[in-house]
Amino acid sequence: MHWDFILAVLLSLAVALGLLIFFLKPHWVLKIIVWILRHTVVNLRVIGGANIPESGPVLIVSNHVSLIDLLLIQSISPRPVRFMIQQEVLEFVPTRFIFWYLGVIKVPNLRRPKAMQRFFERSRAELRRGGVLCLFPEGGISGNGGLMRFKSGVAPLLPAGVQVSVIPVRIGMLWGRLFRIFRGKLKYQKPRTLPVQFNLNIGDPVSTELSAFQLRQRISELGAEAEMGPQPDEVPIHTAFALRAKRRPFAVTYYDADGTRVTDFEMLVRAAILSKKIRSLDIGESGYVGVLMPNCTVLASLMLGVMYSDRTPAVINFSAGADVALEAARRAGISVILTSRRFLAKLGWEAAPEMVFLEDIAKSVTKREKKRAVLRILLLPRRMLVRRLAPLSAFNVQRQAVLLFSSGSTGRPKAVMLTHRNINCDLWAFWRVIVWSRTDRIVGNLPLFHAYGFTVEFAFPAMSGTPTVYVVNPLDSAGVVKAIEEFNITILTATPTFLQNYIRKAKPEQLRSLRLVITGAEKLRPELAAKFRALTGLEIIEGYGCTELSPIVTINLCNSIFQLGRHADHPGSIGTPLPGIHVRVVDPDTGFELGPDQPGRMQVKSGIVMKGYLNDPEQTRNVLRNGYYDTGDIARIDQDGYVYITGRASRFSKIGGEMVPHELVEQMIAKIRGREEREVAVTGRGDAKRGERLVVFYTPGDLDPAAVVEAMRGEKMPNLWIPKAEDFVKIDHLPLLGSGKLDLKKLKQLADEL
Repeated sequence: MHWDFILAVLLSLAVALGLLIFFLKPHWVLKIIVWILRHTVVNLRVIGGANIPESGPVLIVSNHVSLIDLLLIQSISPRPVRFMIQQEVLEFVPTRFIFWYLGVIKVPNLRRPKAMQRFFERSRAELRRGGVLCLFPEGGISGNGGLMRFKSGVAPLLPAGVQVSVIPVRIGMLWGRLFRIFRGKLKYQKPRTLPVQFNLNIGDPVSTELSAFQLRQRISELGAEAEMGPQPDEVPIHTAFALRAKRRPFAVTYYDADGTRVTDFEMLVRAAILSKKIRSLDIGESGYVGVLMPNCTVLASLMLGVMYSDRTPAVINFSAGADVALEAARRAGISVILTSRRFLAKLGWEAAPEMVFLEDIAKSVTKREKKRAVLRILLLPRRMLVRRLAPLSAFNVQRQAVLLFSSGSTGRPKAVMLTHRNINCDLWAFWRVIVWSRTDRIVGNLPLFHAYGFTVEFAFPAMSGTPTVYVVNPLDSAGVVKAIEEFNITILTATPTFLQNYIRKAKPEQLRSLRLVITGAEKLRPELAAKFRALTGLEIIEGYGCTELSPIVTINLCNSIFQLGRHADHPGSIGTPLPGIHVRVVDPDTGFELGPDQPGRMQVKSGIVMKGYLNDPEQTRNVLRNGYYDTGDIARIDQDGYVYITGRASRFSKIGGEMVPHELVEQMIAKIRGREEREVAVTGRGDAKRGERLVVFYTPGDLDPAAVVEAMRGEKMPNLWIPKAEDFVKIDHLPLLGSGKLDLKKLKQLADEL
C-alpha cells in the first residue's frame, strides 16, 4: 500500500505539473509539438533564426498561408508570441479553443473605430512590457500561397518613445504540401515525399516607417531569397520522370493527337536507348545536343534521352528560318543536331553537316540493346537506376537543363541557359497557383523551343505525370480543338492570336472540359476575352513571362481560388507574381525602388532567373544586376500587388508571340537602299489579329514600298519581320530629339494616329 500511495502521488503531481505547463506555458507545449513533428514528418528549414531578439519589444510581420502558421512562428521565437487575428477568423468554431489557448488579440472590423482604438492601445501596452507580437497584415489566409494586399503598415501599433524591432517573416513551401482548396473544398493530399519540406525565412529588422506596400515588397523579396538555392527534396527533370516511371510504369504521360500513346515505362526504355546512342556521337566541347523536331512523343523521348546522356538539349527555333536557326546553333558551338528527314522535308530545309537523323539511329538499335535496356530498368532499384542512366546529372539540380534561343532588341538570337533549379522553382510555384489536380490534362500546342512550351508542356508533365497531348502545329486550330474535345483537356495555354483562331473553329460543347485557359506573349484584347467568355463561361487568364525567367513570372488569377478560372482580378493586369518570385519597379535613372502605381523598369528576383546568355558575358551583365533580372519592360505595381505593363524600354514588337526587332528591320531596309543616312524609322502599332504590326515611316520620295518588301523577302528574312507595303508611311522628316536620336515616343504616337 505504501508504494501504491507514493506512485499515485507521483502520478497526480505529474498530471498537475502537465496541466500547469499546458495552461501557463503554452509556447512550451507548442515547441514540444513542433519538435516532435520536425523529427518525424516535417523538415522545417529556418533561415535567419538569430534575427528575432531574445529581449525587448518585437513585432513579427508575416504572410499567412495556413492555420498552422501560428504553430510555426511560435516554435522559432525564444519567447511567447501573442498573435493578432481578424475577428472573423476567431469565430471559426473548430479553432476557437486554440486561439483562446494562445491568448490571441482580436483585430476588430475597421468600421468600428472605438474597437480599433482599444485594439491599438492593447497592442501598444503589450509592446511597452517588452512582449512579442505577431501580425498577419493580409487579414486572411492566402488562397494559393501568393501574397495578398497588406491592409496596413505597423506604425499605428507602435507605442511612442519605445524602440520596437519589426521583423519580417515569410512562410514558404507550405501551401499545397498537405492541404489545398479545390473548387471550394478543403482537401487533404498525401505528400509526395517525407519528410514534408517547409521554409521559414526570417529577415533583418526593418524600419518602423515602412508602408503596407513596402512591407509586402520586403516579405515578397524574402520569399525569392529563400528559394534561390536548391530545396532538400529537389531532383532534376529527367530524374523525376525516371523515379515516377519506376513507380507507375503503366501510366501514360505523353500522347500524340493522332491517338499514339506511350507508357512511361516505354518512354523510359526509349530514352535510355537514345542516351547510349547520343553518348557515342561526337558532341564536341560545348556539351549541347541540338534538337530539331515538332511537338510529339518522339520529341519527349528525345529530350529525356539527351538529359540521360549527361548532355544538354538545345531546342532549335525552326520558325526563325533555316539560316537564322543554324547560324544561332553554330554560334552556340552545337556540332550535332538530332532531327528527322521527314520533318526536314516538311520545313523545306536542306540537310546540314551537323544533322543526325533519327531514322538512322532507329535502324542501328539491335534487339540485344532493347533487351538490356528493359532488364536494367526492370531490375535496378529506382535511385541506382537513375545514377546508372545519368551518372553526372541525376541529382544535380544546378546543372543546365536546356538551351533556348530568344531574340532580343538587337535581333540576334540569344542563347539562354536555364538550369533544373530554374525550371523546378517556376514549376513548383505554377503547380500551387493553378491548384493542380490528378484529373488535369494539358494540350501541348506550343512548340518546345518556346520556354513556356518546354516548361509547361514537357517538364511539368515529366515531373507531375499530368497527361499531355501533343499537337504538331499550333496553327492547326481544328486539330487543337479536336484534341481538347477527344482527350478532355482541362488546361489550355496559347497566345491571343492562337486563341482567336481556336474560337473560330470551336463549338461550345468541344471546350466544355476546360477549367483554366492561360494566355501571354501578346496583350489580351477585351473583345477576345468577351468572345471566349460567351463561348465557354471562362475567363482567359493573362500572364507574363520571358525565356530568361523560365518563363512564368505572373498570372492574373484571383487569389480566392473559389472562383479559379471563372474570375480574373484587375482586368488589364498581368497579375501578381507567383509564390517565391519577387517583382519590383525601379527608377530608370537612379535604380531606386518605386512605390505603388509609379511606372519604371520592371525587375525580377527569384530562383527562376537564368544562369546567363551563352558566350555573351557583356549582355548577361547588362540584364543581371544584384540578383535581379531587368526585363526591359516599363511597368507599375498597384497597392494590391498587381502588375501592369505600360510600355517597353527596348525597341521591338511582339507579333504573333515573336519578338521582332525594329533596328534590324531598319538596317535591312538601309542595306537594300544602299544608304548610310537614316531615312526610315520602324515602330509598332496594335493589330487585331497578331497583337502588333510594323509601321515604317520614311522620308525619301524615291522609296518604293512594294519593291523594298520584295527585296526583303529575297534576303530570306523571317516573314514576321517583313512589314506590309501598305504599312509604309511617308512623312516630311523623322521625329528626333535634341541629341539627334529618334523620338520614339513621338514615333509611336504617329503610328497610333494612323
